[in-house]
Amino acid sequence: MQDNGSNLVYAGFFVRLAAYLMDMLLVSAVLLIVRLPIWATGLFNPQNILVKDFIFKYSVADILFYVLTATYFVLLTYFTGSTLGKKLFNIKVISTEGRRFTFFEILFRETFGRFLSKIIIYIGYIMAGADRQKRGLHDLLSDTCVVYCHERKVYVNPTVNYK
Repeated sequence: MQDNGSNLVYAGFFVRLAAYLMDMLLVSAVLLIVRLPIWATGLFNPQNILVKDFIFKYSVADILFYVLTATYFVLLTYFTGSTLGKKLFNIKVISTEGRRFTFFEILFRETFGRFLSKIIIYIGYIMAGADRQKRGLHDLLSDTCVVYCHERKVYVNPTVNYK
């Protein structure tokens, strides 16, 4: 956690990793409902178009699961600024320019940006641990950063007389 002096507290590498792992656990559990029937059909018919290699070593099912996973990250980040994992840790994605990000920026961040971050031993993600604003490669490419979003709440004790 690092405060930059403008009331923004950047989310560090480990909290972002934990949020991502929570998201992947959730997405994997939901996609298991679709994955099991496809796996079962592949057992009985290995030449099924869904499980047979289609592009390189990927099947239609692999592509479908990637698209569904990317859709989860893109839509939630675009509409709410955070995924369910990020909400759990009170962090959200914001634009570094102080404006609402576009759908294309989030689509780029969550697909191509994440791909580039993973391509060489996940160095694009590890960058978040060394950067002052805790930005990974996908954040740098899309002009976003991840910050804590603490809401100010006032709790009143009903048993105390405040007059």
